[in-house]
Amino acid sequence: MNRVFLAPLLCALVLPAHAVAEQQDQAAVSDPLEMQTITIVGGAPNIPSIGGSAFAIDELELERFGYDDINRVLNQVPGIYIREEDGLGLRPNIGLRGGSSDRSQKVTLLEDGVLFGPAPYSAPAAYYFPLTARMTGVEVFKGPSAISQGPQTIGGAVNLLSAPVPSQQQGFFEASGGSDGYRRVHGRVGGPLGDSGWLAEGIHAGHDGFKNLDGGDDTGFVKNELMLKGRRLLGAGILELRVAYADEVSQETYLGLTEADFRADPHRRYLASKLDRFEWDWNSVRADWQQDWLGGELIASAYNHRFSRAWRKFNNFSGIDVREVLENPETPANRIFFGVLTGAEDSNLTFDGDDLLIGTNDRDFRSSGLQGKLNWRLSGRGDHELEVGARLHGDRVERVHDEFAFEVVDAQLIESSRGRAITTDNTGRSVAVAAWVRDQWMLGSWTLTPGVRVERVDAEFTDRLASRASDNAYTVVLPGFGVHYALRPNLQLIAGIHEGFSPATVGPSQSLDPEEALNYEAGGRTQTAFGDFELIGFFNDYSNLTAICTFSVGCSDLDTQTNAGAVEVYGFEFAFKHRLKLGDAMGFPVALSYTQTQSEFQTAFTASDRQLGAVEPGFELPYLPEHRANARIGWDMANWSAGLSVSYQSRMRDSAGEGPIPNGTGSDSFTVLDLSGRWDFNAHFSVMARADNLLDREYIVSRRPFGARPGKPQSFQLGLRYAF
Repeated sequence: MNRVFLAPLLCALVLPAHAVAEQQDQAAVSDPLEMQTITIVGGAPNIPSIGGSAFAIDELELERFGYDDINRVLNQVPGIYIREEDGLGLRPNIGLRGGSSDRSQKVTLLEDGVLFGPAPYSAPAAYYFPLTARMTGVEVFKGPSAISQGPQTIGGAVNLLSAPVPSQQQGFFEASGGSDGYRRVHGRVGGPLGDSGWLAEGIHAGHDGFKNLDGGDDTGFVKNELMLKGRRLLGAGILELRVAYADEVSQETYLGLTEADFRADPHRRYLASKLDRFEWDWNSVRADWQQDWLGGELIASAYNHRFSRAWRKFNNFSGIDVREVLENPETPANRIFFGVLTGAEDSNLTFDGDDLLIGTNDRDFRSSGLQGKLNWRLSGRGDHELEVGARLHGDRVERVHDEFAFEVVDAQLIESSRGRAITTDNTGRSVAVAAWVRDQWMLGSWTLTPGVRVERVDAEFTDRLASRASDNAYTVVLPGFGVHYALRPNLQLIAGIHEGFSPATVGPSQSLDPEEALNYEAGGRTQTAFGDFELIGFFNDYSNLTAICTFSVGCSDLDTQTNAGAVEVYGFEFAFKHRLKLGDAMGFPVALSYTQTQSEFQTAFTASDRQLGAVEPGFELPYLPEHRANARIGWDMANWSAGLSVSYQSRMRDSAGEGPIPNGTGSDSFTVLDLSGRWDFNAHFSVMARADNLLDREYIVSRRPFGARPGKPQSFQLGLRYAF
């Protein structure tokens, strides 16, 4: 199943200069409760040869804009792709280096190194995602550097860093409000207690919504998150316990607009989506242990997450596909259906075909596991930094989906007498064992980084409606190797190769092969008086690209898998970072990133997945922009700062194809400006302000599954913060 490496000496897994571990002052007295886990934070003065192509966003940069939305945070990362959905970042769609962005299924999602997705193997769609405002850092591992993360190692991993237990009593409280009823209250407090330490954090965010529902009603959300951490020194080690809870209620829908209605009023919502409502709650218990052991450092974690969600939403008409109605609303056959959809016309009570099908997708998830790793620093012929790790993980998803028929009478949705229909009733389970080893071997100007990851996955699926069950088991061996060569202390050449992997879906499909690709990267980076520069090219050679059917892309055969065969994805990433200082009090941080990507299917096939359809060799992948760019400019003074973020993304096609993207399909290209500012009155009080989409651009971010949907419009926020 794994191909032989052709060029192992061309490989390297190296962090760019703007994303390396910040060196610590060796003279400082460390907190005995401070875990020495190596994380990535920005701003190192040198370019050390550390394995991994990665990017990091530190706490200072997160605070500069204060986003809740992970999409806006990740805009600055080269090699990453975003497909917005609701404009508020409630359910991100994140892709890395060509991996599908749908529900972030092809990205390993972590919080402090532990998987947080509802069911990363059985149902990887990320319907849960923490508020970014709670985080103090974001790490993005791309391509080869994700070999120790997993299970998704083709594109990479996103690791969110929560606030650590502080070494002194400290905390803050902030409150902010803004456009469309936006509000956020956020507090954090903690400190030491003898040989122990603690931290408590809570955040409430809400929004009335920026869309206008026909007939009037709420289109916003309310979201809460709570977390408690406790640490204690026990003998030779440190034990940390944490419990966390989160919930959300949002009036969100999959129903968009026709092309003409979007151009006339992009913030309109049709009456048919009036009952749409998404509710979920998530809770987690986790224990971490760290100590020196066997001459190295042991870090171990045990975790258990529970996630329950129920999404009542418009699904379709009973007698015609709503996509056909939205694409051609003016034809005589479709005009009546469109009138029912918007509430302009009543349903024909003697004809069931124009009934609106509205149902609830009710799902319960559980994810738990044990993981650990040992890190050694060894000397011999050169220096070695060796990591050995393993993880035992199990997860489960139970689905019960129903559907009711509704009729429109006097612009009201009235349930018909048809009654409840159960459309889905199944369970998927997975147990996975993973082990990896990676060595960073430093020999003068050379750094060699060999590694291998082994995964064994056992999955089973039970469909209670069809009275059938199936199972699937497979083992993959995922090697990687790297070389880093320092031509000069401030100029390095890098390259990388590794076998990428994404687990097969757990569902009703007959052919359930995992996704695999041989991934390459090569480039260089330098640090000069004019800034840090990085240029990396990547090439993902898929032997089997897979697509998992979800409602969010318009699939009716939910959770089935399409094996798309051979696909090539290639491009390059550019990054630049510099801080211009004028005296001791004034600084101008500048950062640029750009990603160019192309893709080609190598084989012909026909898929039920609407994003693929009938594919011919040479077709391009859907929802993969050719160009993405971001520029950030800051202005920092002693007691105030400001920041400007400019993001650009080219059009994306919404189904596989070639040539120019036809009008009336795909997303729009867009350029969006965000502006932020902060004023520190004194050491305790600060005021923050931000304007998103400053120029109020109107643009389509997606047409999946039903019609055109907008990005976030112009909005303003103002907040006050008290810190101690």
